[in-house]
Amino acid sequence: TREKLDRLVRQNLKRGDGEAGASATRPPAPDAVVAAPAVQAGASEPFLVKDFSYSLEGRYGKVRLGSWLSLKPGALEVIAGDGDFAAIDPRRVAFFDSETTGLAGGTGTVPFMLGFGFFAADSFQARIFVLLDLGREGEFLDAVARFLEEKGFAAVVTYNGKAFDLPLLETRYVLQRRRSPLLGLPHLDFLFPARTIWRNTFDSRKLGYLGEMLLGLSRDDDVDGSDIPALYFGFLRSGAVQLIEPVIEHNAMDLVGLAAVVLLGVLYLDDYSLTGDGGEIFGLGRLCERAGLLEKAEEFYKAARAASARDDVAVLATRRLSILLKKRKLYGEALDLWRELADAHDAQAQRELSVHFEHRERDYAMALRFVEGAIDEGRLTPARRREMEKRLERLRRKIAQLEGKNDLS
Repeated sequence: TREKLDRLVRQNLKRGDGEAGASATRPPAPDAVVAAPAVQAGASEPFLVKDFSYSLEGRYGKVRLGSWLSLKPGALEVIAGDGDFAAIDPRRVAFFDSETTGLAGGTGTVPFMLGFGFFAADSFQARIFVLLDLGREGEFLDAVARFLEEKGFAAVVTYNGKAFDLPLLETRYVLQRRRSPLLGLPHLDFLFPARTIWRNTFDSRKLGYLGEMLLGLSRDDDVDGSDIPALYFGFLRSGAVQLIEPVIEHNAMDLVGLAAVVLLGVLYLDDYSLTGDGGEIFGLGRLCERAGLLEKAEEFYKAARAASARDDVAVLATRRLSILLKKRKLYGEALDLWRELADAHDAQAQRELSVHFEHRERDYAMALRFVEGAIDEGRLTPARRREMEKRLERLRRKIAQLEGKNDLS
């Protein structure tokens, strides 16, 4: 609303003039080197550019940012779940994030701020492009394209970029009758592996939340993302650049936070002792299983069973481990796990046991026992209950046939 916009303008103008001298020079993240002053935008300038530089020696929780430069080509393949990353040098990756005039997407939403993070020889750099004149978007996009062409990035990493940032950027280039410079590059949207790794550890997988919980990146003084469109429109009305300086810092924080949390995920895959929760180890197993690294996945599931103090994670790990053992035809080991799960009233394990005893051991009475137990406990979905009831009828017929044969003999 106009009232909210005016309130935000007043608050941020005050921030830029007073309490804020400090805020304007606050490093966007611990151990960051504050950027050079922003390019001063005159009336003839269609955009401004601001650079941030972060020390490679800076530590973010368990991560030293410079460890990224030690990653070997292909280090992102498992995290990405994409064979296109098998030969990608991590040092040639661009981290991309945008700030927009709204979240609806489509042609009416303009990405007025495009931020790119990348590793240089001695620092992590963030370059932020800000559109100052909506009528000159083409010049803005051309400058971004020249920058990306000059850098020659081999891949792009985003957070929710698959559904939002990249399609929106492509739309803006199409409207300007240009080709998006990121089109065709291998793309890692880290939102999806983050959901897998931390699904059973944190209630939220928002990037800012993960940065705070995993890396110690405090966002207490950060601008609220929902206020960003209003701040930008306030800037367009007033021309007061200090209104969008907090948004620029927000974008830079997202870029360095994204780089650090991706690095943490890669380091976790190499050494799960860095993790702090069995849920994380289980998530790493899921990533490996999806990538076809079944032995590595099995290792993670066993570690999650041993490390987790939470019954829910232990059950998940035991279930996935039993599935891997079944795929490898190690039925004896899988059987032990199914019995363990069945004792905890796990319906899936009871089904597996019924299948095992019916088809592998031809022990129909034992198979029937597990089917009846699953039905009696009432924890089945409607579809699974129908399946088990059919299995129940079939087993009863088989048992009756065997009893009939025995009577005749």
